[in-house]
Amino acid sequence: MIVYIPTDASKKKMILENGMNIERDYSKKIGMSGVYIKCISGFLTPDNITGEWVAANVDTQKAYIANHDLWIAYKFSKNDIFNKMYIASIVNIKKYRFGEYRVPEVLIISSVKKEDIVDVKETTSICDKILYQNDQIYIDCLVEKISQNTNVAKHLIVDYFTKLSLKDGDITTEVVEKGNSKLYVFIHKNEYAWTVEI
Repeated sequence: MIVYIPTDASKKKMILENGMNIERDYSKKIGMSGVYIKCISGFLTPDNITGEWVAANVDTQKAYIANHDLWIAYKFSKNDIFNKMYIASIVNIKKYRFGEYRVPEVLIISSVKKEDIVDVKETTSICDKILYQNDQIYIDCLVEKISQNTNVAKHLIVDYFTKLSLKDGDITTEVVEKGNSKLYVFIHKNEYAWTVEI
């Protein structure tokens, strides 16, 4: 498995020659099991690769990295609100299914030897293909989850309109109890209305 890792331009040459040392080259500390752990952060399918990135082979069968040193997280925007969701999304590499996260972040908690690191320019030809495949699998998984549970789609719509109403004062929300279910009514300027029953 190839992980794309952003690096500091001034350190890239040294990393290619010496590998990445977890003590020196870590990019973040993550709270896991009550302890802050140093991690080298990279991506399976990055949005935008620049020339300052390196590609690391983290195949546990071939590289000098163990399964317990590789974790996958869902990359959220840098926002305190999402911090708990980010921590909750972290799973060991053995439990991750390709395509489960749209932007899977890889957290490496060990050093990476120089033999397992190459300049990203040598691998960019396969990156677009991997990115496309991951996006397709992610969307397929999402559609499958929605088709198995129609309430998921309804909750997505309710969340969308709720957030919209918080930003736009012209949209108001009414919730009507209907036995065991709720009817959400979203009204725009008393002209248009959308209803969702869950």
